Amino acid sequence: MKSRKEARKAVVKNPTNTSGNHEPHPNGPTVEEIRLRAYEIYLERGRTEGQHLEDWFQAEKELTENIQKRHSD
Repeated sequence: MKSRKEARKAVVKNPTNTSGNHEPHPNGPTVEEIRLRAYEIYLERGRTEGQHLEDWFQAEKELTENIQKRHSD
C-alpha cells in the first residue's frame, strides 16, 4: 500500500488521472482546451523553455474571457 506522500506524488505527476477533466466546466474551458492554447503560446514565444506555468495561466485566462464574452453577447 502506498503512503500518503507517495499517493500525493502520483496525483501531482498526473493531474489528469481523474475522470471528467475533459468535460466543459459551466464557466470555464476544459483542461484539453487550456493545454492546446498553452502549447500555441509556447510556440508563438519561440519554444523557449521555463515558462510553462505562465503559458498555462495565460491560456486559461484568455479562454475563460472568451467564454464569458460569448455568454454575455
